[in-house]
Amino acid sequence: MAKDDKAAAATAAAKRVAFDRVRLIHEDLDRLTTDASERTASISTKASFLAVSAGVIIAALTAQVWEHFPVVGVVAMALAVAGLLCAAIALRPGRRQGTTGRSLADRFIDSTASVQQIEPILVREKASHLTAREADLRARSVWVWVGFIALGGAAILLAIIFSAELLGA
Repeated sequence: MAKDDKAAAATAAAKRVAFDRVRLIHEDLDRLTTDASERTASISTKASFLAVSAGVIIAALTAQVWEHFPVVGVVAMALAVAGLLCAAIALRPGRRQGTTGRSLADRFIDSTASVQQIEPILVREKASHLTAREADLRARSVWVWVGFIALGGAAILLAIIFSAELLGA
């Protein structure tokens, strides 16, 4: 009998260690999700700045008819529009990442599974959704970078054409 009690205690201890590990991973995934939310806000802020800046450059390019180097003006306009397009793509609405409250309730509200059985499932789902969110963030950040490069080119060309007009080159 004592042997069975020791075996049951050892099994219970092993289950508790496994559950504690799952809890630790779950907490770390929550921290990573918060970090991803902050990076999402940062990318959205940069993309918004990009859109406004591109709009300002487009307005400056259309403020007058450029007599000197009109082709440079057209190229600058194309780059500014490309920057604006990149900002729009980076700011596009995305699909919701993560488990919904309804799906969670539907799957587990009437379940006979224990917390120790449900939590690993939730941790795996959260990790999967976080991976998808990270991929989306990387894609959006690439669009922002490309947009800033296009905007930089447009700004340089605007400065060149404005200087040519001002100096009468």
